Amino acid sequence: MGSLFDNTYRSQFSLTNDLVFYLIYGADTEESNRALAALLNVILDRKDDPIVKVHVLNTVQKGFKPGDKSTIMDVKAEADSGELIDVEMQRYVLPFLKAIPAAETSLTGTAETPERTAKGASRAYPERSLFYGARLVNSSLASGEDYDKMKKSIVISFIDGVIFPQVQCLHTEFLMQEKQAHFTLTDKLSIHFLELGKIDGKKDPADMTPLECLCAYIRFAGDGTREDYVNKLLETGEEAVNMSEYVFKKLTEDDIAREMLERQIKAEHDNATWLKYAKEDGYETAMIEIAQKMKRAGKPLEEIKAFTGLEAETIEKL
Repeated sequence: MGSLFDNTYRSQFSLTNDLVFYLIYGADTEESNRALAALLNVILDRKDDPIVKVHVLNTVQKGFKPGDKSTIMDVKAEADSGELIDVEMQRYVLPFLKAIPAAETSLTGTAETPERTAKGASRAYPERSLFYGARLVNSSLASGEDYDKMKKSIVISFIDGVIFPQVQCLHTEFLMQEKQAHFTLTDKLSIHFLELGKIDGKKDPADMTPLECLCAYIRFAGDGTREDYVNKLLETGEEAVNMSEYVFKKLTEDDIAREMLERQIKAEHDNATWLKYAKEDGYETAMIEIAQKMKRAGKPLEEIKAFTGLEAETIEKL
């Protein structure tokens, strides 16, 4: 067997990059859809009632350009079971530091200081996830349909870091529940977080759960220093890992994908340069100019706030 990194471009790709993640799971090809279905089955623990087919609702289009105003980096899909699902990779999320009641802490345990914490974005990401979920719920009923026809909506966020340092668990799921008795009001909306910063990169893959294997693969797939470890993850035979690897390998060999990735990296460097000069000049007008450029490029409000320090109200008026 040859080296995974015989293709020297592989190390330029990372599944924790939102563009790469979108191209792997949002291409709407047979292989990509199988990888997406396998990923969903692991996250949602659908061993007994697996998702067999998915239909991507916002597939990668010809001429897709990262940074375009119309660019959307989350994968929206409908499962054969009718569920509406939104999956995305987030690289820049600050920890959500709200205290957890003692009754909940006793069930989950408390976490040590995480080895990686994502940098540079707002703590409002939970609210953003709720917004995405509400948008799915709103789209789940056709005009005039009864409420009992509502489809289940599921939001899944992979976090390249740690968002809930209060708990040790890698996977958290949030539901609408009664505050004291904890019974569920409705199961029509669930919000999931997978925190890649909690992956133990020294744990033997043979001792990992399928979800741990998948998350470890996503975190290390493009890391040339962890090739032996990635090979061990592939040797577990987990379908989600192997299907993701099949699509990932093909993507790293694609000239167009490499060009798209380079374009994204250039755009990020441009943003950093704009910010550097604005800080040196110290002019609010420079910050406003940056915000205008980022807004035209389709950057989310929270990312613009994090880069410029401007208030949301100011940005929305631009």
